[in-house]
Amino acid sequence: LLNDLNAFVERFNSHWTDYADVPPYNDDDLNKLCMQNATGSGKTLLMHVNLLQYRHYAAKHGKDKELSRVILLTPNERLSEQHITEFRESDISADSYLQSRGGLFGLAQGLARVDVLEITKLADQEGPNTIATRSLGDQNLLLVDEGHRGMSGKEEGVWFTRRSDLCAKGFAFEYSATFEQAVQASGNAEFENSYAKTVVFDYSYRWFYEDGFGKDYQILNLPGSFAETQSIYMTACLLKFYQQLRIYEEKAKDFEPFNLEKPLWIFVGSTVSSGKMSKDEQIVATDVALIIQFIADFLDNSQVATRRMHEILTGKGQDTGLLDKDGNDIFAGAFTYLARAMTRGEDASALYRDILARLFNYAAGGHLSLDRIKGESGEVALRVGTSETPFGLINVGDAKSLCDHVAEVAAQNGTRLTVEDSDFTEAMFASVKDSTSPVNLLIGSKKFVEGWDCWRVSTMGLMHVGRSEGSQIIQLFGRGVRLKGYEWSLKRSGHSHAPLRPAFIEELETLNVFGIEADFMEKFREFLKEEGLPGNERRKTITIPLNVTYDFGKKLKILRPKRKASDGKEYDFKKDAAVPTVGDIPDYMTLGTVVADWYPRIQAMQSRGSTLSTHKDKVSLREEHLALLDYDKLFFELERFKRERNWYNFNITKHGIKSLLRNPNWYTLYLPESRLNPATFDGVLLLQQVASELLKRYCDHYYNYRKREYIEPRLELRDLTSDDDNIPQEEFYQLIVDGDEEQVIQGIQQIKKDLEQKKDDLLKVGDLNACNFGKHLFQPLFHVRRGGKITILPVALGESEYQFVTDLKTWCDSHKAALEKEGMELFLLRNMSRGKGVGFFEAGNFHPDFILWMLIGGKQYVTFIEPHGLLHEGPASEKVLFHKRIKDVEQRLKDPTVILNSFILSWTRYPQLKWDNTQDELEDMHVLFMTNDRDKYIDKLFARLRGMVK
Repeated sequence: LLNDLNAFVERFNSHWTDYADVPPYNDDDLNKLCMQNATGSGKTLLMHVNLLQYRHYAAKHGKDKELSRVILLTPNERLSEQHITEFRESDISADSYLQSRGGLFGLAQGLARVDVLEITKLADQEGPNTIATRSLGDQNLLLVDEGHRGMSGKEEGVWFTRRSDLCAKGFAFEYSATFEQAVQASGNAEFENSYAKTVVFDYSYRWFYEDGFGKDYQILNLPGSFAETQSIYMTACLLKFYQQLRIYEEKAKDFEPFNLEKPLWIFVGSTVSSGKMSKDEQIVATDVALIIQFIADFLDNSQVATRRMHEILTGKGQDTGLLDKDGNDIFAGAFTYLARAMTRGEDASALYRDILARLFNYAAGGHLSLDRIKGESGEVALRVGTSETPFGLINVGDAKSLCDHVAEVAAQNGTRLTVEDSDFTEAMFASVKDSTSPVNLLIGSKKFVEGWDCWRVSTMGLMHVGRSEGSQIIQLFGRGVRLKGYEWSLKRSGHSHAPLRPAFIEELETLNVFGIEADFMEKFREFLKEEGLPGNERRKTITIPLNVTYDFGKKLKILRPKRKASDGKEYDFKKDAAVPTVGDIPDYMTLGTVVADWYPRIQAMQSRGSTLSTHKDKVSLREEHLALLDYDKLFFELERFKRERNWYNFNITKHGIKSLLRNPNWYTLYLPESRLNPATFDGVLLLQQVASELLKRYCDHYYNYRKREYIEPRLELRDLTSDDDNIPQEEFYQLIVDGDEEQVIQGIQQIKKDLEQKKDDLLKVGDLNACNFGKHLFQPLFHVRRGGKITILPVALGESEYQFVTDLKTWCDSHKAALEKEGMELFLLRNMSRGKGVGFFEAGNFHPDFILWMLIGGKQYVTFIEPHGLLHEGPASEKVLFHKRIKDVEQRLKDPTVILNSFILSWTRYPQLKWDNTQDELEDMHVLFMTNDRDKYIDKLFARLRGMVK
């Protein structure tokens, strides 16, 4: 290994001659691996995997007894508690080392348990809250969270040495989003060489962002000193957050599939600790006082606040003074949702009243109150008037000193606010991360930087943070850009496979960043540029007309749930059907059982070279196996499984789980018989995993069966109308790009001009493709290359979808005369109503992206088409069998003039599928191949449709 690594170093040095040589590896370099992962990209899960890998290979090679213990070092107690919880969720034994010290659990347990310890508790001498580093030995498996800590500063340098001592004869895995920035800030060549050789995975923020993960961001920065415009700037930032909050609350139903959390506005600064404040801490206290002063004035002087709001929402940057260094209005186009509210009759006064109710949690208004929560939490609750519900929270080290400073500043400025101690208010910080929290504003120290598990942050005000260390900047940034995304993809909606992006979702998928001091914001912007990321200081939005070209005169038929007589709304499975309950086993599930084959996984677990018998044992779980299961854990796993899919109408009980597992008639399980008699804890864990998988597959099959059972009899054919969910209501596309991307902007302008002049039906400039296809009911259609720098609203096509449209257009153009001769008309429509309550398609795991109408001989052939890959499917999957189910619906509708069909256009090449079926057999199952059969698949599609014409 050492020779191979050094051979690579030699090749590397000879290739990159402009840089200093990396020194060769030595034996001491081989006991550490480092992962540089962007915040929110899964560092914790990767840590769990690495631990399990190490356990596996240590046991395989007989080394598992050589290490004393597994130690996880974290920056603080809060993060330690978070890690312990997450370890337990992954079935990994973990506990706080200091809390278990001295008892049975304090004994070294090798690789069996993780001892979690804060790096600040390591010391030279033993103490009540410290542990002598030497007492832990040097033969440990060390996991280091926030591994960049300890590279700079006198105290942190000691931390780095101590953690190195812990694994001198062991092994270390280190994790951080910011090794690169920390190494640069340290100026230490030894650190630089060490991490150059040990960082094996770089998925820093640049790659994370470009792959579509996390929120977008916008930097709202004023250049130079802006004392005169500070109040109006802060008002604009408040309006920006209020707009996010209002969009979230007013359009919550539309955003449900995207797992968005309630917006949170935070201000972050350096730590304000107990004792005498340092110079930096005094600066931050001054910043907090400035923020409090602004809020107090906003609440106290409604007329001034309303006037400023009116100027911002109706004026220009030249009027407000909110201009960037190039003279551009930094809030241009920033308030489209509020502007729309004003066109509907709301004025600035009405918006101010709504801000009191929505943001400050008290419609009656009043002056600002600061309630210092007694105890050690360092928390101060912010309330308005006589309201009992806080709207904000300050969380710092020394809350009393901060409150004293704020009160002093308020007295000097004549600001009306009260500061008092509260004996009744409980600490709130732990619950701020929940969308149910009333807290809309959080002001605090840099504790947010390290591991705060919150998805709510949407607007971030930066105080004096990270002025000299880039790692703090990007760590902070990572707190704000976390995003769950559509189906937990962690991606922005424009980069996920979401069928429809609700209007204004981009506002909630954008982190707004602004700062108290312009020079720091400039450094922040420069840092992003150095990372290869757009500054996003100003967005350029270009509009292109969206034309609905269909006149709805042909009365095209579309499949929809019937409307209820009671309220005229469509039947909705979640709202109107009986609640499905775990434990019910319909005949459908005994005839077509859930199948789980564990042989491939068991084979993978066994030593390389050994194989299992070709015969597979078909087994079931008996009472003696069920007695070993943790039903609490199974219950919570299913609850999480249900929550991730938004199945809020699904009833799960422990009684139902037990009843279900006692009846084996609904599943087919392939598992070696020997595994049913576990002799070790790992064997019991395997049974737990088997039961969990069976239950999840049951839930998926059962829930979707009940959905189909409810929706299918309630489907009807209706005429497509202009107000259908599939017909865009917008008059324009919005193409959004960073204002600095001049070449991209020029390309968009060129395509816009070419579309207006109807130069060509297929256009391409850079990453942007446009298609004018007369058969589609609205035009044009756009596609942006994956990773492109353009965001398109309301919708852009994916690569496979765009290829289908262009291939169909080419086919129609070449068959124009033949189609006219046959009297055949074709119409195409992007299906954007997926997830809006039809239910039928989702239940079949079939998500058609297009609806194709073929009109001939007085009949409509309505075909649902899904151009997507099939790598994760099989020939018996619901998706593939959907072409049969759609015919059952056709029979039930009893309309001889409408023929229903469905096709999958596989983006996956036929040889990649490795199914047992021939290509001809798959084509009989309505699976066509659009990649390796590109010249023929449209012909084959219409050959099959024409074959149905009678």
